[in-house]
Amino acid sequence: MRIDRLVIASLILSAVVLSAGQDLPPPEVLKPPEPLFVRLTFYPTASLSRYDFNNDIDLYEVRVYADIRLGSQEGATVDNAVVTALGEELDHHDDHYEKRAFFKKDALPDAVDVKIAVKGRAPIEERIPLPDWLALTEPRPAIVESDRDLAVSWRFERFAAPVDVFGYDFRTGKEFLRRTDVAGTSLVVPASDLPAGTIVRIYIVQSWLYKRYLGGKDRARGSEVNIIPWSQVFIRTKGPGKRTS
Repeated sequence: MRIDRLVIASLILSAVVLSAGQDLPPPEVLKPPEPLFVRLTFYPTASLSRYDFNNDIDLYEVRVYADIRLGSQEGATVDNAVVTALGEELDHHDDHYEKRAFFKKDALPDAVDVKIAVKGRAPIEERIPLPDWLALTEPRPAIVESDRDLAVSWRFERFAAPVDVFGYDFRTGKEFLRRTDVAGTSLVVPASDLPAGTIVRIYIVQSWLYKRYLGGKDRARGSEVNIIPWSQVFIRTKGPGKRTS
């Protein structure tokens, strides 16, 4: 009888254990995090001056912008990332990150190293070559005659490309110069088009857009890099009839 009771108890215990095992939920399969959509935009910028003819002379910088989203370019913005580029940590602004990194004229970078760190993910690291720097060479920041033609010229660091050239009265915002897809490295603004007695801003942008798509399983489809070199200068023009003696 004792043996029978032991056998029955063992069978009951086995049934309880089996039943408990059947009630356990299946092990959860951890899904990988959504890939990140990354859009990086770099502006290699050469300012002969800014805001006026004698401010921030020969200021060279790379303006860096980063847009990071979940899953696609329509996804929710990621606002807890740590983004670094050119040794600088980018600042978060609303729906993107940005930073301006400054350089000496004779020590311009030829590539941008970017690192994007988001908690719970492997960091994203990219090294992006800068295809070119574009810089105005004329006019230099100065006070100039308004009744003379104005020469505008520029140079490339690596190779020539068409540029768009713009000019406007900084005080009124009225545009007086707009030429697109300009070949070569110079043009002339007729004196009749140059506003007198004001601050003039002239800037040029390469007509083409350098674009590169980013691959990798942790990057959403369409992730990209855009690079737009440009340059600007501010000059003052004399009023009508006022000439240098």
